[in-house]
Amino acid sequence: MKRQCDAFNCSREVASGRFLCLSHWRMVPVATQQAINTRYRACRADFGFLSDLVYLQACVDAIDGIAKIEYGAGHQAGQGSYHRLLRVAQRKATV
Repeated sequence: MKRQCDAFNCSREVASGRFLCLSHWRMVPVATQQAINTRYRACRADFGFLSDLVYLQACVDAIDGIAKIEYGAGHQAGQGSYHRLLRVAQRKATV
């Protein structure tokens, strides 16, 4: 199953279970890559990564970092699905 790369304005296809296309993944700092991989593996059995604060924050950091590299320091990637999921998870964590 294929899906689209989550980087801002990228239409490249990636395999299921992949977050970004290879060229965008290489732009992500190693520590952020490790956080994404570790939390995804730990929570993937029950889709828990979709509410995991560490995983979602790392994804948002990756997407925003790529947007800044590609479009300049003042650019924000927007409020994509990972941004929305992170806000929901943050709200639930404070309740």
